[in-house]
Amino acid sequence: MADVYFIDINSVKEISLIDENVDAKLLIPTITMVQDIYLQKILGTALFNDFKTKIIADDTLAAYPNELALMRDYIKSVLIYYVCMHSPMALRYRLMNKGVMVKSGENSSAADSLELKVVKDEFRMIAESYAELLTKYLKENTDTFPLYDDISETGMNASDTNYTTGIDLS
Repeated sequence: MADVYFIDINSVKEISLIDENVDAKLLIPTITMVQDIYLQKILGTALFNDFKTKIIADDTLAAYPNELALMRDYIKSVLIYYVCMHSPMALRYRLMNKGVMVKSGENSSAADSLELKVVKDEFRMIAESYAELLTKYLKENTDTFPLYDDISETGMNASDTNYTTGIDLS
């Protein structure tokens, strides 16, 4: 399936703290990764792929009012805050021929690794809270989104919870 984006760069920049001058090519891989990993885990592969198919058919989702409402009310916020969580790494570091390079502007000072962790943790907390709201909504509306309950041998099944912890309980 072709690259399908559940959110666009402009939405990310308008709603989040990501500056308007950030190059879109630096955010596209992060959006793709967040969709493929986090959103697919929340929705489950069956519903995730169904959404992709509907976005390809109608990128405004106007023909799919339930999906449009879910996108507007839940999915968009989940994706934006997970993108914010992962963007600092993409914006600060570049993989180049000489190795991993740190980018910094002329009139700004780069955050240190502890500050980056604090920022990432803050965005993770917000993203996971939105993800939990999305999960609860889907659990309460399985009649509207029957593919959410689809148990598959291939792909991911929808997650029951979206919170993570820094403690290894294994």
